[in-house]
This record gives sequence, structure tokens and C-alpha cells, in this order.
Amino acid sequence: MKVTMKYDQGIKREEIVTLEVCEKELALLVENDYQFRFENATEDEIITKRTPQEIIEEFNRGERNSWQTHNRRKVSFQTDEDDNQLTMLDLLIDDSQEKERQQQEDYEVLCQKIKQALKPEQAAMIIAICLDGVAVKDYATEIGDKPTNVYERFRYAKMILKKNL
Repeated sequence: MKVTMKYDQGIKREEIVTLEVCEKELALLVENDYQFRFENATEDEIITKRTPQEIIEEFNRGERNSWQTHNRRKVSFQTDEDDNQLTMLDLLIDDSQEKERQQQEDYEVLCQKIKQALKPEQAAMIIAICLDGVAVKDYATEIGDKPTNVYERFRYAKMILKKNL
């Protein structure tokens, strides 16, 4: 038996494709579809067996719609060197990590400004606590000092930083 499909990824738009399918497979498809719809139907709903063409069209509709949505704004053209098709999307620069790079650059600029305005120990403390998000207590443990001493030095370093920046 022959089944027709209106769209396939490798076929031109609106071209009809005819597939030759075994009768046993189509009978199994119709029966499975009927059983599935019968199990999911409400009590007052009447379920009849559908033809293989109706089942294929229902499945094909979702595939066709998603493929059209995917390719809606895709522009393709042939290259000069070879016959591989390229799309405009292939030619765009991958800027998925642009935000991360910009944040890293901003972080490095801030670190330089802090290091210029403060002494090395103060700058390291401000960078760790303010920019890296380390708690004062954790930083105190890291350098082997009491949290109260670190907090006082942190407040003093912030005051100096505000004056210089």
C-alpha cells in the first residue's frame, strides 16, 4: 500500500512524497492507533479506526510544523569553493561566551584599580571579600586571623578605597 507525505526535510517545499509500506505494518499501525485512542477516550466519545493516511498526516503535521519553524529565517546559498551548502547561521560568530568574557574583563579592570589604590594585603582582602564573595569569617580562617581583626581591616580598606576612587 502507498502512503503519501507532504513534506520531508530533504525534499523541496510542498513536494509530495509517496512511500511504499507493507500491509502488515499498516494494519499494526491502525490497530495500535485505535487501541491508544480507545484507552485515552472519555466514556461518551465514539472511537473509530482511522485510515493509515490519516494517521500519517497527523504525525507528519507536527514534524512539518516544527521543521518549518526551525528553518523560517534560515538563508542558504552555495559556496564558491565547493558545493557544500552554508547558511547565514553558520557564518555568524559564536558569541555565546561574550557575556562571560566581558564580566572577566570587568573583573580584571576592577582588580587593577583596587591594587593601585590599596596596599597588596588590603587589595587581596577587598578582592576576596567584595568581588569573589568570600565571607569575612572564611577569609579570616584562610589567612589565620580572627574575624573581628579582619572585619576592622576590611572596614578601613573600604574607607581608603572610597577616598581614592
